[in-house]
Amino acid sequence: MIALHYTARHRNPLPVESSEHVTLGQGHRSYYVEVTREPRLDLTTFPDSPYAAELQRDTSRFGFAQPQLEAEYLQSRLMSSRTLVRVACVFAATLAAARGAEQLHANTWDLRMLIEFVLVIASSIVLAWIAWSPAFERLYPQWARILVPLRNSIIAVQVAGAAARGESELLMALPITLIGALFFLGLSCRAALLCCGVTVAAYAVAATSLHLPQIVALHSYVLLAGGVAACVIALLYMEKISRQSFLEGRLIAELAQRDPLTGTKNRRVFDEHLELLWQQAIVNERALAILLIDIDHFKAYNDFYGHQAGDLALRQVAQTIQKLIRRPLDILTRYGGEEFALILYDVDDQQAKEVAERVRTVVGELNIEHRASGPFSRVTISVGVAALRPTAERSPGGALQLADQALYEAKRQGRNRVEFMDGLQHDLLETGVFAISAPITHKPSTIQGRATSSARQAQSRRGSGG
Repeated sequence: MIALHYTARHRNPLPVESSEHVTLGQGHRSYYVEVTREPRLDLTTFPDSPYAAELQRDTSRFGFAQPQLEAEYLQSRLMSSRTLVRVACVFAATLAAARGAEQLHANTWDLRMLIEFVLVIASSIVLAWIAWSPAFERLYPQWARILVPLRNSIIAVQVAGAAARGESELLMALPITLIGALFFLGLSCRAALLCCGVTVAAYAVAATSLHLPQIVALHSYVLLAGGVAACVIALLYMEKISRQSFLEGRLIAELAQRDPLTGTKNRRVFDEHLELLWQQAIVNERALAILLIDIDHFKAYNDFYGHQAGDLALRQVAQTIQKLIRRPLDILTRYGGEEFALILYDVDDQQAKEVAERVRTVVGELNIEHRASGPFSRVTISVGVAALRPTAERSPGGALQLADQALYEAKRQGRNRVEFMDGLQHDLLETGVFAISAPITHKPSTIQGRATSSARQAQSRRGSGG
């Protein structure tokens, strides 16, 4: 970003990547043109991104509006803290075993203490086993929400009982259990706060029922209240930062998949998505359609109105088409220059035609002036549609070539129209050989005899300015 600072003198100049000092003629004032390093991302350029939408929401909320996004965050958070969870679970099980050995050596067991010890050591061992098992991601969140509050509540009762018997040094075990639940055991923010509340309540009830000495109870309550308040504030702050970092990280990854000018997915994503959907369509025996969309006479538009106006028109067209894409497996990408590519999964021939015609219509309804477009006087598009059922014998490249030939035919027929080619024409297609004179109605050998190389013709067709 370029920041213009109009000042007579800089006491504390900002760190800059580069600067240029310019002296104005009449007033002899100076200013610095500074290129700052701070990134500024316009989140409104990602209208279809759930991560950008969440970043624009109230950041004080500790939960995402979309359940799918919330589940994705919790899963990511859990897996990133798995090592910490393993260490904490093993540490807790070791402490429980050590306390049991101490009680056994002192010979102070009774039935209630034995039951409590069995519950604590059993829950600790179960959590440690799940933390190291292959089913960690599936089992741990469910069992931890139950076993951690149960174990901590029992520990809180044991601590109150030990303090009532004069072992006040064991009160230090209570903050440790709270810190473990809040930061080390992989619980969600809500589950951790609930566990903390249950633990504190269990201790307060036990301290009252066991008649803990007043001075000891007062000291423990003050220590507990201060510790809990500090930990909760830290937890909420860390949760806010964690959620924001999660969204920003996902948005950066999404940004790498987008075309910087139009905000649609880029060519690399198109190639990967087409390959994946092709294989999925073969397995599920589904049809798909590829729509190649080209803005008519776009070179003439740039020459007449300038490249900035051309960029604006590209963005308007892309955003308008993007609003029509609702299904999760359908994808719109910028294919190159003034061309866009749209993949529709599990559609029949009629549905593909309807979508293509709808795309052509809504772009025309934008009424973007284009005096150099010949008879239309507004920005229009040509659409080539290839609808087919993928097979293992053919490649995605053949389907893309079929859509390219349909697009060429739409432009040859006068532009601002949709041309359709289906699976029958795809069967007659020879991949890598581009037929330029007519739609495919001949045998492959005839097509090959009449065609030149696809690369040379594609370059000639696109070099004509759309």
